[in-house]
Amino acid sequence: MKILLGGVPLGCDNIGDEAIIACVVDLLRRICPGAELAVCTRDGETTARRLGVTAVPLYGFPPEPRLREFAEEVGRHDVYIWFGATGLSDYPERGLRLLDIARKAGKKTIVWGVGMNSQLNPAFYRAAGRRLALLRLLSAASLGLIDWVRAYENHLCRRTRRHIRRSLGACSLVVLRDGESLSEVEKCGVRGAVAGADTAILQASAPRPPLGPAPEAVRIGFCISAQNAVRDLGGVKELWNSLLKDPGIRLVLIPMNPRTDRLLMLDLAAKTDHPERIECLESDLPADVQACASQCRVVVSSRLHLLILASNAGVPGLGIERGSKIANYLKAFGRTSSGSVENCDFEALERQIREVIAMPPETVRSQMQGVMDRMHHRLEAAAELLRRALEA
Repeated sequence: MKILLGGVPLGCDNIGDEAIIACVVDLLRRICPGAELAVCTRDGETTARRLGVTAVPLYGFPPEPRLREFAEEVGRHDVYIWFGATGLSDYPERGLRLLDIARKAGKKTIVWGVGMNSQLNPAFYRAAGRRLALLRLLSAASLGLIDWVRAYENHLCRRTRRHIRRSLGACSLVVLRDGESLSEVEKCGVRGAVAGADTAILQASAPRPPLGPAPEAVRIGFCISAQNAVRDLGGVKELWNSLLKDPGIRLVLIPMNPRTDRLLMLDLAAKTDHPERIECLESDLPADVQACASQCRVVVSSRLHLLILASNAGVPGLGIERGSKIANYLKAFGRTSSGSVENCDFEALERQIREVIAMPPETVRSQMQGVMDRMHHRLEAAAELLRRALEA
């Protein structure tokens, strides 16, 4: 059996996405031994070397979507799987278009572990530029009786939700990342989908922690994403300064984009009062990221997958929201975010951090274990459905 995996912008410096595909590849090899796996990625050499798969171009994403080439590529496979990330709301039309092409080629299509926020990506579903200006003129001409901007944006959202219903309804299997994502696709009219868990919960840690020993220090991990960055970066700096007033605290910068996140956080760190007590992880390997998180008492992130990798290591996470996915994940552990990248309550976030580090680590891990066990149970049940779908 030949399986093509795509629908996610792999090879684009997102360690979370790379963790997902590594775990999906391992899962497929376990439930479908002997299958030939090909992965769509922009960094084919690295993906092929690390995962031992065939690498093909990153179809469906700018600057070269290569949809005609994708039709030829998927024709050489038996199954196409759109996997992982939050593609059903972040870039739905791109993923759906690939599904449609694969289905028209007569291939079995599967959606595996994809997430969906409560709101579609504003970058694609908000009026802008000349169109926005025209719609505002129309609204003014109607004397305020019709909000043409809202009407247009609602039209775009309804059209995509109808597309989700058609494309996912034609798939052999649809497994969503969590119950909240399942609820969102059901609102689109999709029936028969199930909730699993993010495949990255299967990620293993590197055998050797990447940071040196610091037995007397309390390490607090941070990832401030450069993509849709926290609006008040000055607030982040002041939070770090407040934490570093305690000489026993060290901050650990854990970039989930090893280029842009790293540059943003190192620039902030250089402006703090105690940059000598701030460390930065240099590796871009998911296993190293998880091992680094394991050396922290708590991790704060505006990227979901650092929170997931920290949970794998038994370390609690606190989040700054970028869409509903972080709030959904934290809710499973009985935690709430301290706001969003647009409006973060840094005082509340500091209180949460200090509450967590005041708790015995063994107590925290014990509380988290039950949640992780339930996630693994859902993922294994979904994996059995995947095995049956591939065998059918």
